[in-house]
Amino acid sequence: MDSSSNPSTFRFREMENSAHSDTGSDFSSLSSHCADDSDIQSMAGKGIKHLCSELLELKEESVEDFQRNVFSNYSAFVRIFEEVRDVEKELVKLKNHISTQKGLVKELVDGIYLEVLSEETIESIIEEHVNTDPPEPSELESHINDVSETLDLLLSENRIDEALAIVELEDENFQRMQFEGNAPSDMLTLYNSSLCEGKAMLTLQLTHVAENPRTTAPELQKAIFGICRLGDSLLATHLLLEHYHLRIASGIHNLQCSNSYLHGTYIRDLAKILFSMISQAARSFTMLFGGASPRASELIRWACEETKVFVVCFNKYVKSMSEISGGLPKVVESVQFSMSFCSLLETQSLVLRPYLIKHIRPGMEVVLQIHIDHYKKVVSIFTATESWVLGRYLVSGVVNETCSSIMVGKQLEYYLLTSSGRKFVTLLQAITEDISPLVTLQMDGLILRGLVDLFLEYTIILEKAITCDELVTEKGGSRINLAETLAQKVSVLVNLSTLEKFFSNIIRSTFGSTSHINSELMRNDLVSDQQKELDSCILFIQEASCQVRAHFCQQFIHGMMSMGTGSKCYLETCIDGRKDLMPSIAFQVLFLELRKMEKLVEDCVFEVDWLMELLRELIEAIFVWISNNKEIYAISEEDLTVQHSDNFKKFALDIQFLVEISRYGGYFSKNSSVLVTYMKSAFLSAGLNPERDGMDDGWAINAVNEAITKLLMIEKRNMLSNDDSVGVVEEEELHENQSEHVSDSEDDARSYTNDSMKSCDDVEGNTALEANLNEETMIVNTESNPPREEDNGSSYRTAMNTKDSSVEIEDVSSKKAANNTDSVDINNKESGGETEGS
Repeated sequence: MDSSSNPSTFRFREMENSAHSDTGSDFSSLSSHCADDSDIQSMAGKGIKHLCSELLELKEESVEDFQRNVFSNYSAFVRIFEEVRDVEKELVKLKNHISTQKGLVKELVDGIYLEVLSEETIESIIEEHVNTDPPEPSELESHINDVSETLDLLLSENRIDEALAIVELEDENFQRMQFEGNAPSDMLTLYNSSLCEGKAMLTLQLTHVAENPRTTAPELQKAIFGICRLGDSLLATHLLLEHYHLRIASGIHNLQCSNSYLHGTYIRDLAKILFSMISQAARSFTMLFGGASPRASELIRWACEETKVFVVCFNKYVKSMSEISGGLPKVVESVQFSMSFCSLLETQSLVLRPYLIKHIRPGMEVVLQIHIDHYKKVVSIFTATESWVLGRYLVSGVVNETCSSIMVGKQLEYYLLTSSGRKFVTLLQAITEDISPLVTLQMDGLILRGLVDLFLEYTIILEKAITCDELVTEKGGSRINLAETLAQKVSVLVNLSTLEKFFSNIIRSTFGSTSHINSELMRNDLVSDQQKELDSCILFIQEASCQVRAHFCQQFIHGMMSMGTGSKCYLETCIDGRKDLMPSIAFQVLFLELRKMEKLVEDCVFEVDWLMELLRELIEAIFVWISNNKEIYAISEEDLTVQHSDNFKKFALDIQFLVEISRYGGYFSKNSSVLVTYMKSAFLSAGLNPERDGMDDGWAINAVNEAITKLLMIEKRNMLSNDDSVGVVEEEELHENQSEHVSDSEDDARSYTNDSMKSCDDVEGNTALEANLNEETMIVNTESNPPREEDNGSSYRTAMNTKDSSVEIEDVSSKKAANNTDSVDINNKESGGETEGS
């Protein structure tokens, strides 16, 4: 207790002593003076109260002192409590250790005893076998009983190794006795039965160990090896493979119960479980039977069966992937994981890759087809807003790094593509980048067919955009915008030509490599088949592209011929009473349309070689059409007798006009004899003989030259007046054409003819022509220069009868390229116009 309480205590004692002294003095005073009783009682009450107050103070101070002591010593109490707990734990550990040591000592004692007993037993059995003399029947029977009892004892004590040693030793002894033939047959039979019984009991016990799912790998290996020592390798193989089958099934079940299926690691974990278990089984099998065991086929068959289980899970997983949420890259990644783990087994002579590829191929076909169908919908969506305006795209901006690194051949500076074509290239590159790893898995044929199918779908859309007359709606609801103007249709063909080259290049570079094939012999076997498949696909693509071009030519011819071919004879009377011959409206329209297409080259829109090839195909198609539709001219035998009949002149004039505009454009400059061949074929199809029925005069050539000159003048005047409409008046209505700049001069037109026309009459002729365009319904019915005197017709007959078809005309195709310097922007849209005649 603190010293602060001492003053109160001492004060209390002093007051008590003072009270005693006062009381003594009071009693002495009472005794002596006999004081009053009331004074005594008053003093006693005060003392008691004072005493009570002092006691209460003492109690409070005692409680405070106790609390201070508890607070000051609390941490020491806690520390002591924790130390006591740690001591208790140490005591428990010490107790367990003592128990363990006690058990080990007991096992050691028992082991030494059993070892001594076993050695004595085995030594006694060996000593019996050392005796070369055949034992007596009674001794042999006693030996058999001893062996059976020993085996029972060892099996009951789970001493498998010792039991195996005894069985092997007794089996050798039985074989020796059977070979020597000294022992009675009944005793040998008894001996053999006893051994078989012991083997069966030992095999059963080892089988129980192997079938226990909790058995560790070393214990399993030891049990199966024991069964092999007993001579039952078939059972040993079955138990080994069954053990790993159960482990695989358990691993797959646990994996399916986990969340790896949702997180995208399901196939990787599944492949790791299955192929690692197959690898462990193969190692155990090799340790038991060696690398060249006759039972290796059973291991391979079992591995294939387990791989089928993986294929079922794999197909179920990949089919559940959504094509919209990036499912294709995940599927490819899953295949790569599967093949990677499967390839690790090849170091153990287990080649399961071909088997796995064969069985996952059907599932991959379904998955790829699902994604290809989805990409078809994507293509139809981005073609729904296509305006079919051609644009130049730098190759570096179109081809990504991955495709650029594998592209082969000469690279262009830019690609000519429409908007949808540009998007299709991007889509094609993305698909190729995603699925190109499957090429190394010998799935290139599967991928190639899918890409070709997608390209064909886009080609069909382009064909519909060119050939259809009304808006087309696809099955998915997407609309196909039509290419209405000529420039739009040609842009579609250029776009398709660019895509054809790009597609052919990318599939050759992607699928043409054989570096992924390890075996040189296999590479040599597959390269020819692979090259044939690539060539077949590329040929198919080219045929599809040519088919679109052919449809374009057919539609062009149909539209051109519907304007007036075969309607009536185009002989019109001029003001002075003379007649000017003009080709059919259809061929006049053809000439002007071809001029528009040529200007696309002059304006640096398209490549010259490509457009010349298209125009050449168009002229060839027109000749074929004339040969197949000879009835439109209705040339009769009477017309043949009278060469100057209207039908004959119309036919000859149209054919000659077609030949001359082909020469004028230089479409057959590389092989002019082809043009003569087509001309002769047209005459023959009409029942005419080119040599016999050829005109003796040159009226057709002269008329054609004048017609071309007039058409060029009309074209020039329309361009100079900034009129977007083409100066062609049809019988019913005029179609829209592409706006063009002035390119050809009047000198260009005149240089085409053999004889120059009188320049003094040009102005008058042009004025009359312009007035006539506003009044007549025919495409050209003008008053111009009077007809020139006809020559002797030698030029026309020469064109019909010579191979080079040389007609004395000036080649102005080279002058056109040199004189035209104007250019147009590639994205200019066509503008059509109508020119009405009265």
